[in-house]
Amino acid sequence: MKNRYKILVLFAVTALFGGVIGFGFDVLEKYPEYDIFLQALSGIIGVALGYYFTVALNPVRTKNDLTFTAFSSLVISGTIVAVRKFVQFFIDFYTGSNLLHCEMVEDEHWLYRVFGFGMSPEAQRPLLDTDEDFAISILFSLLSTGVLYLYMRLKNKALFVREAVKEKFTFRSIPCRIKERISLEIEKVRNDCSIWDILLWWCTRAVMVYAFIVMENRAEATLLLANLVGTFAITLVHFILPKNSVLTKVSYKAQSLITIIVFLGSWCGNFVGVYYITPRFDLFLHLISGYLCVMGGYYVALTLFKPENKRKALLISVFALCFSFFIMPFWEVSEFIGDFIWGTSNQGFYWGPTDDSFFFKVFGHGVGNTKLYYLFDTFYDMLLAVVSTVGTFIVLCAGLVSGFKRNKNSGAAELQEEKVPVHS
Repeated sequence: MKNRYKILVLFAVTALFGGVIGFGFDVLEKYPEYDIFLQALSGIIGVALGYYFTVALNPVRTKNDLTFTAFSSLVISGTIVAVRKFVQFFIDFYTGSNLLHCEMVEDEHWLYRVFGFGMSPEAQRPLLDTDEDFAISILFSLLSTGVLYLYMRLKNKALFVREAVKEKFTFRSIPCRIKERISLEIEKVRNDCSIWDILLWWCTRAVMVYAFIVMENRAEATLLLANLVGTFAITLVHFILPKNSVLTKVSYKAQSLITIIVFLGSWCGNFVGVYYITPRFDLFLHLISGYLCVMGGYYVALTLFKPENKRKALLISVFALCFSFFIMPFWEVSEFIGDFIWGTSNQGFYWGPTDDSFFFKVFGHGVGNTKLYYLFDTFYDMLLAVVSTVGTFIVLCAGLVSGFKRNKNSGAAELQEEKVPVHS
């Protein structure tokens, strides 16, 4: 009951600073910097809402519960950010308003003052406010999650009390420890993955190295190399962090999901040029990314607890859903940074929809707000990811819940069978 009142207070605070002060008193119009404060506030409030939702379904009783609550609060905050931007986009589309502040940004903007102009294309400027909002909200979501985690640790000190184990450290023991760690990770790979996963990893890495060597455009080659490093993300996490860390328990299956995205997007899309041969390939990539991100979130959730009951099954499914939603703005910000530094057009801001565009066939033409054309590709990509994300979430949630019911029914049947008297 207390959490319900706290959630209502958070909504009231949001309405006060955003609606009443921002729009009612025209503070946003007079002081554009006020929008930065609103984005920071939305990140903080999003984490608080995520925290109250998570503990309502799964109170903190163990260290795993505590860590999961922090992660869940973060991804729920990211989901709120993405959904809010979708709402603003469609309001602008149908009413002709400019809630997304899609406009040409002047040279004195703080981004240019701090980082210079890079190779930022002129057409990228109308996207600046949207990506700035994404970045600020995510940044304050991360900071708030860190504060929340520390708060929960202080509140639940008993969970972290353990006897100190003194290990004598010598430089001679380093090779033995490295060998032990490598053996441990090899065993994890064998338990988590099949031979097909391993073949996928190394075949993709081999063709990525070849592409990096032969590419003439070194800026694109550098970006491809960064994606190649991404295929080692889970391995690096497992080796760099302490072996008792939560993130070192993430299944190596997640590395296969990352490798698929890198292979399709970086190698097939950019190096082979499928993006240019078949423009709809980008739509397919964003459609499949929703599925891959939901499954990635599912593997992360399983490192912390199992779907032992219907409530936990639901919570794991919601976490996987929100994990994918969190990746959407995070991915768009990374594309924006790449375009800013290398002068590319990963966000597709040069794309202007035509009358036969699939987007217009589904949603109509709105009021013809041409300023939004710069943002169409960004939100169209995110919309496709939303479709596959929601579809995967429904299938995953139904599978987990029905699986729990089957186990419960079979367990009840076995118990009843044991109680049946046997007559000789």
